[in-house]
Amino acid sequence: MTFITKKKSRRPQLGPMERARRQANYIRLLAFLVAAMILIAGLNLNLFPALYMLGVAGLLIYPMSAQGLLFLFDKQDRPTKMVHQLLMQADAMVIGLVCALLHFSLVPAMVLLIIVHANAVSSGGLKPWLMNILMTGVGALLMGWVLDFKVLPPQQTPVLLSVISMLGLGIYVGASSAFARLQARYLQQAQELVRHQQKQAVDMSRKLAKYLPPQVWGSIFSGKRDAKLGTERKRLTVFFSDIKGFSAISEELPLATLTKMLNTYLSEMTRIALRHGGTIDKFIGDAVMVFFGDPKSAGAQEDAYRCVLMAIEMQEQMKLLRQRWAHEGIEHKLEIRIGINTGYATVGNFGTDSRMDYTILGTDVNLASRLESACRPGGVLISEATQELVKDRIQCRNMGDIQVKGFNRPISVFEALGAKRDSGAKNRYVSAQTAGFGMHIDLERIRNFDKNTILRTLAHCATDLKQDKLVEVDYESEGFSLHVESHTLKKRDREKVIEMMGRAAKKVQTEVRV
Repeated sequence: MTFITKKKSRRPQLGPMERARRQANYIRLLAFLVAAMILIAGLNLNLFPALYMLGVAGLLIYPMSAQGLLFLFDKQDRPTKMVHQLLMQADAMVIGLVCALLHFSLVPAMVLLIIVHANAVSSGGLKPWLMNILMTGVGALLMGWVLDFKVLPPQQTPVLLSVISMLGLGIYVGASSAFARLQARYLQQAQELVRHQQKQAVDMSRKLAKYLPPQVWGSIFSGKRDAKLGTERKRLTVFFSDIKGFSAISEELPLATLTKMLNTYLSEMTRIALRHGGTIDKFIGDAVMVFFGDPKSAGAQEDAYRCVLMAIEMQEQMKLLRQRWAHEGIEHKLEIRIGINTGYATVGNFGTDSRMDYTILGTDVNLASRLESACRPGGVLISEATQELVKDRIQCRNMGDIQVKGFNRPISVFEALGAKRDSGAKNRYVSAQTAGFGMHIDLERIRNFDKNTILRTLAHCATDLKQDKLVEVDYESEGFSLHVESHTLKKRDREKVIEMMGRAAKKVQTEVRV
């Protein structure tokens, strides 16, 4: 025999503002209960005819009807602001009618006027309050006209009626004060809830931002770009890179070591790409795809220059990473190949309404990928279209024509060697590596507050090497890396290393400004 038990359905918990609205409605009901209490007291004191019991019934029925109307609008998810304003004026008219029913007895009438107008000021402000005064007057005049404007003089008003009226005012003021305190607490809870939701939204947006290029994420959140399907044709400079022989290396290294190495590599490449303004399209294992020209562009020439400069800096950064990895026990000589091409491509959101991918498509995109495959390890291979845009600022070497898959005609290619501004003695990079020694410097990236520490490190190392002391240094900062193990350093290299550190210290001293 099977018994089926029904779970009691729990009512949804009300939010702070909903609770505050309900409390306001209870206070509103209390105002009419006070009016009914005063009118009943007058009837018991035989001040008014028994027919006025209809007024008492109206004072009890009216607020309940108004409350039902509000509930109906709220249930139908219709705006209730206008209804609240109309009911506030209707309340004032009803109180005016009651004042006339009380024959304009001074204390009871003043009590009811204080109640209704205090509620109008606290709920609506100055304009609703002025409207309330008008509607109170209209109600009083209408009922006064019906009753021939009967007036109960103050000296004929029983003390008990005045006391009951004041008691009702006290009850209403006390309830209103308690309501104000609850409302303040509900408001504080609502503010805390909003702050919590804002924090959740910020945290969520930060997490989602990691899956989008910063330029795209920023344009979407600023409202400049909409998350909808759409593409356009633009002139872009496209970058592809990958690590030579990464598949074979990944089979030899432990998983933890491989993961750490790849994350370090991608983090460094991403940092360089973002600093130069590139839009990171995607990571495919060890491969990186970046393009310049969308969603922001500095012009075709400047976009191409920034892209090539980024590629050169990435190759230089690989020297530092190889030193770091060698010190960590990774003996593979990891080198990257880079291909760059400039041309027209289709860029935008591809996919469906439920899943989109912001990317680029086109023949010129494929050519950049083919150039990366044809590039020598450690090099930057660019197309003729890119070379024409950067030749005034980038040193390039003509590599002749090559045949690439998917293209019928030979492709003229060039190798980007470095920025012309960094040629000769002004070269921003200093790099050297041998057994027991590794040093890499990028003068433009050294921070001024690291300068003195770098100079002291170079001076101490050089001095201790001259004095044949044991030296073990592994120091790294932004734009600078030094690794020295004197016990593995060959004697014939010792003088060259000391001289190289001296020249490096001189370049840091003169070219890095504090």
